[in-house]
Amino acid sequence: MKRRALLAGSAAAAASTVFSPYAIAAPGTTVTIGYLDSMSGVLSDIGEYHAAGVHLAIAEANAGGRVRYAIAAGDDNSKPQVGINETHRLVDQEKVDVLMMGTSSAVALAITPITLQSGVFTLLIGPQDTSLSADHATATAYRFAQDCAILVKPLTQRILAGGKRWYFIVEDFAFGRDAYARLSALLRSAGGTEVGADVLPVGTSDFSSTLTKIRNTDTEQVVLCQGGLDVAIAARQFVIYGLHKKMRLAGMTLEDFYYKTLPLDELAGSVFASLWMPSVSPGATRLAADLHRKLGGFVSNRTYLGYLSTQQLIERMNAAGTTKAEKLDAAFAGHRFDSYRENPSEWRGCDHQCAHDTYAGAVVSAARFRRTGYLFDVVGAREANDAAGPCGSGEAAAAARAIGSQKIGEHASHPV
Repeated sequence: MKRRALLAGSAAAAASTVFSPYAIAAPGTTVTIGYLDSMSGVLSDIGEYHAAGVHLAIAEANAGGRVRYAIAAGDDNSKPQVGINETHRLVDQEKVDVLMMGTSSAVALAITPITLQSGVFTLLIGPQDTSLSADHATATAYRFAQDCAILVKPLTQRILAGGKRWYFIVEDFAFGRDAYARLSALLRSAGGTEVGADVLPVGTSDFSSTLTKIRNTDTEQVVLCQGGLDVAIAARQFVIYGLHKKMRLAGMTLEDFYYKTLPLDELAGSVFASLWMPSVSPGATRLAADLHRKLGGFVSNRTYLGYLSTQQLIERMNAAGTTKAEKLDAAFAGHRFDSYRENPSEWRGCDHQCAHDTYAGAVVSAARFRRTGYLFDVVGAREANDAAGPCGSGEAAAAARAIGSQKIGEHASHPV
């Protein structure tokens, strides 16, 4: 699959004034935003759509504001060690004021301790491993996308309706293991049967041995606990090997921009969690049309994540009047905003997770996709705070304990 290098050649612009963390509104100030994402590697398809939204939001902010925003870009290659190296470069050499991180949960888990120690506020756009807003939460990082614990909730009834004898295909990375833990627990609580589970490496392109094995079982539903292109490849091969004729397909996530590679009619009705869809509210439909007009081409939920999370970061920096991590933490905590859903979203101070209305979607037929341009019909929904759960218990309580025990490092480029 061809991947566009949207960020090729991107570099931070030189600041026209010496930046003080308490003078963000000063005319002529340039704020440098570090942007780390999977611009290459197995998750680069997702990173590509994030980047389109990020760059559009930056361009719009620069069109009419007194403060200018520049991007210093880093490619984590979907690998934690590369992400660590790039984070050190962005923080120590580029001297970024804040950091945005895009896609890989494994990379996010590797770099957030670094940004905590360095005192650099970090906005996580799309990683979904639950521990990032639980025991691995940090005082300097907030996450925009929903985690697995949230995503599984609107799936519950619809996925169980597809049958209670499941075979799992699990991708061996943070998100895949978390998705498997959540969905297998759901199955057990409903009295279902786990027929089997194959754990496969990230980047697997041939699922023939697993699918042949599954075809010879009494499985009622194949459940994908994977991310990125691997999900689309597995779904396509699910049809090629004829499994769609005797069982259903479901999973935690299926990126909407893979519509061109999927046999939609054979997969119609397959149920997946969804981060956002243009059909969830009139405002969402208008936003999708506006993004399509400005960017051209397909508007993915990942475009939405990159665009709106960048808008939120800029708005909160302006509200705080600073990029100092402690002040930004306070500016985010409890802030409610229009997220182009039925209900407002809220940045939760307890676990540094953004609470959104969250949905389950069923894959549409090819004819319906041609009419609407949307890959999913909404078949399940949970309101934001109901989906996120109470702050005083479970993973949110673990996050609050972790955050409360941490000391934020001093950002070298922001002397007090």
